Amino acid sequence: MEQKNFKEQVWTGVGIIVGSMIVFGVALYLTANDLQEQIGAVTKSRSDIADQSVLINSYSNLKENAQAAAAYQTAMDQLLATQDNLIAFPSQINGLARNNGVDLVFSFEGDPVPAGSSTVGYVDFKLNATGSLDGITAFLKDMESSTPVLLSTIDSFDLTQSGSNYIVVALGRVFFK
Repeated sequence: MEQKNFKEQVWTGVGIIVGSMIVFGVALYLTANDLQEQIGAVTKSRSDIADQSVLINSYSNLKENAQAAAAYQTAMDQLLATQDNLIAFPSQINGLARNNGVDLVFSFEGDPVPAGSSTVGYVDFKLNATGSLDGITAFLKDMESSTPVLLSTIDSFDLTQSGSNYIVVALGRVFFK
């Protein structure tokens, strides 16, 4: 009987050990999964914190640069006329041409491109200037550097000689806000 009792005790002990190992394995598995989820959450939190730090630094830089940008915006606003003020542009250009002894024919070309929230508007123009080479050169230099109110650019021009005079046909645009 003692042998039977001993076998039962051995099997009971083995059963307890195997049962304990199964319970420990299941607990370890569940704990490992929970630990992996927590590691993932911590990693995501750190990534979010790093992203927010970059955003905060960018925002801070933008705030610092906003004052400098405001000064540039004011300067640009002074250079850019309203579309209604474009009516003065031909007379300003004609005045520059007369000052340099150049005969000028000026015309706006096509429809104006309206200003957007982040872009300026413009209208194309064409001018035909006739005069001496020095006069035309001085006129173009004055037009580029000393247009009193309006910001303009010459995109292309063609220079030809006609006797002692030169003829310039230029295409450009004048900008407005």
